[in-house]
Amino acid sequence: MTHDKQLRILLADDDEDDAYLFQEALDQIPAQIQLIVAENGMRLMEILKSGNFKPDLIFLDMNMPIKNGLECLAEIKQLEAFKDIKVIILSTSIAQHLLDSAYAGGAHLYIQKPTSFAALIDILRRCLATESANEPLLGMEQFLIPN
Repeated sequence: MTHDKQLRILLADDDEDDAYLFQEALDQIPAQIQLIVAENGMRLMEILKSGNFKPDLIFLDMNMPIKNGLECLAEIKQLEAFKDIKVIILSTSIAQHLLDSAYAGGAHLYIQKPTSFAALIDILRRCLATESANEPLLGMEQFLIPN
């Protein structure tokens, strides 16, 4: 997978270990990627609203303090400059009410956090191969990428 331009990714995850593994997994993918990590949803929204960084893709941890993934998703979709950016939810939980809420809120994918590093690399490869924000939302049957 190669991109002509640098792909800008914004990750919001309060778990430092998960954020580190995310970065390490991205390093295994042959693409030009700039990753910015926000340690919580509030910081994510500050980064977006500052206007200094417009991501091509946003990964949101579902369970963050201060502002969770669903709250961030709703706020992102209300901002004209960001409403068309592909947002992918990351969570350990695949509770149906969370899936339904994320889908209804406009997330493009819901990924159950993988339990192995190799699986994380594979999932990121799949996400980056289809990172175009112009793609329509998948149907609910394709929305979840389980562990």
